[in-house]
Amino acid sequence: MRYQLSTEWSIDVPEDYQRRKEDDHLIFWRKGATILATIFAYSGEKNRQILLANLKARAEAEKLEVITDLDGDIERFGYFKIEDIHPGHKRLALHAFTTAPFGCLQTSFYLDDPDELKEHLQIWQTVAYQGEGAQ
Repeated sequence: MRYQLSTEWSIDVPEDYQRRKEDDHLIFWRKGATILATIFAYSGEKNRQILLANLKARAEAEKLEVITDLDGDIERFGYFKIEDIHPGHKRLALHAFTTAPFGCLQTSFYLDDPDELKEHLQIWQTVAYQGEGAQ
């Protein structure tokens, strides 16, 4: 199902996810998976490049696996982490940033089953930007 997160950002999330809003975040969840979506704005390409440089430096410092994609004016950058939830329970987190000329949608995917990663990478690819500077 297509969700319009703001006038600029939208994403497709399967219908079996529930959703709620908490502060500036929209949260989609179902058993074993959670998606947290947060929109950020900045004032142009220079600030986007600063954001991406900081994210890349953080991932490099923590020696995290990263994923990147460039599609016109949209640049995607994400990194993977294994998070300890409590003793004996870990989850895979993908912190994914879709950047546009004047804003960023951060989608963090939390997965109890790492085998669901492919499905969630496909969800990330559905993020669309219709704002200023969009092609």
